[in-house]
Amino acid sequence: MKRNIIILILMIAFVFVFGTVAFHLIESWSLFDSFFFTLITVSTVGYSIPENLSQAGKVIASILISAGVTIVLYGFTSVTSMIVEGHIGEYFKSRRMRKMIDRLKDHFIVVGAGRTGRHTTLEIMKAKRPFVVIDQSEEAIARLKDFLGEEFPYVVGDAAEEEILIKAGVERARSLVVTLPDDAKSTFVVLTAKSLNPNLEIVSRVSDMKALSKLVYAGADKVIATSELAGTRLAQMALNPTTISFLDILSFGEESFRVEEVVIPPNSPVANKTLGEINLAKRAGTIVIAIRRGGEVIFNPTGDTKILPEDRLMVVGKSDHFEKLHRLIEEG
Repeated sequence: MKRNIIILILMIAFVFVFGTVAFHLIESWSLFDSFFFTLITVSTVGYSIPENLSQAGKVIASILISAGVTIVLYGFTSVTSMIVEGHIGEYFKSRRMRKMIDRLKDHFIVVGAGRTGRHTTLEIMKAKRPFVVIDQSEEAIARLKDFLGEEFPYVVGDAAEEEILIKAGVERARSLVVTLPDDAKSTFVVLTAKSLNPNLEIVSRVSDMKALSKLVYAGADKVIATSELAGTRLAQMALNPTTISFLDILSFGEESFRVEEVVIPPNSPVANKTLGEINLAKRAGTIVIAIRRGGEVIFNPTGDTKILPEDRLMVVGKSDHFEKLHRLIEEG
């Protein structure tokens, strides 16, 4: 479309230069008079034709009138096309995005496409889990697309508004991750999301520790203090560099090892079986390092440990092995 506008400008410039030079040479008029007559001829204003206009001058005037009509038609169609294509393109883009989100279930909603939101989204994408991003800025969404290198479902708007969260499928979502730097805004988002889906698991960032209790009271299940987390990690890297390097492999290493919490559904084929019977290491290539059962945590479970419905397994494995694990838990 930019090309069409450039062509239109060049056409107008060419016509005016051609008409001005032609009248100046043929009729011996001044450049200003030649330009003025070209202007009224191209615009078809309808001023009277000079009595002394030569036959050649009339031919030039006819060419300019035809060119003026052509330019007007070309400009009109270009502008109309730009408006129509823009609206239609936005309509189909919005419709495609709505269909993508409507198909999602048990997905993750990331609120905020800033620096924290980018890395949060990247980790969810690495885990091959469905997600939707909410941000008020189209530019932030565009930067996130460049960062991830691919398209993804998103909603542009204020996540504190019910309508925006509903568009993101909050009623069908598994988890909401709030990465906003504004704690007051995060609290409103958590309150709104929890009112729409009381079973939604909410993880929120907090910038000021004073706001932590407010976010928990609003309904956040887990609150991460980014400054405290960074400070603790820096100290641990200085005190225990070898241990931290090993833990880095689990989260960020080239082998793509991950630690993930997996919930056992009540109707799962592996429920009420021992770890030895399930044999996750052989069948899925993963290792169970702990089990969270209610308020109790079972570390280093043995092969005789029975897996019960609603247990939460802390599992270590490569990213691609978790797909096998989830199929095993759901289908047996």
